Amino acid sequence: MAAHKKKPGEKQPRVNTDSRGQLIDVTLRVILEQGVDAVRIDDIVAEVGVTKGSLYWHFEDREALVKAALTEHIRRLSAETLTGVSEALDESSGQDDYLARVAPFIADPYDAEQVRDRWGKLAILVETRNHPELLEMMRDVQGRNIDLFVELMTQAQKAGVLRQDLDPRAVAAALNAMYLGSNVIDMLGDSAPTPDAWWGLITFFIGTLFPPPTDA
Repeated sequence: MAAHKKKPGEKQPRVNTDSRGQLIDVTLRVILEQGVDAVRIDDIVAEVGVTKGSLYWHFEDREALVKAALTEHIRRLSAETLTGVSEALDESSGQDDYLARVAPFIADPYDAEQVRDRWGKLAILVETRNHPELLEMMRDVQGRNIDLFVELMTQAQKAGVLRQDLDPRAVAAALNAMYLGSNVIDMLGDSAPTPDAWWGLITFFIGTLFPPPTDA
């Protein structure tokens, strides 16, 4: 079906005020449960309860809808981590406090909700690799997220929390890799390290990013 083209002076169809968000949510659920190829316009509009005209008012075509859903998913997953790291930087009373605040946002493999969200992100990253038309979009989204982390790491250097000799982009990439990779704990079952052992290693790793203590 050809994409809906808005004409000069054309009024927006009367649709639910949040129909765009509902279309994205339903599309995202289909992608997470069945994959990108399972997204069908007829099914999406039927579930949301809008017309195809309403969908095409918000999105140029099916690809635009899929891209919007994937972008929103990555944005949501990154928002909590970014907020947590930023608030830790603003509110911590010192390095030990900062460490305690920031570690769970970087790699918590024992929080069921975080584990589920990370599996969703990993599934989408794999899915987009099988769709060249989506791969560049995902690289752009991931790049923008890394840029936000780089900004936070730069702020941490200015605040004296992060060592000056470290490249903020390398640190941001490492933290994101740790975030995604921590789900290996979910797969290990009885072979997984204890929470105390895991958090001991994570705090040690993050602690190496801090400047060495100065002599009083």
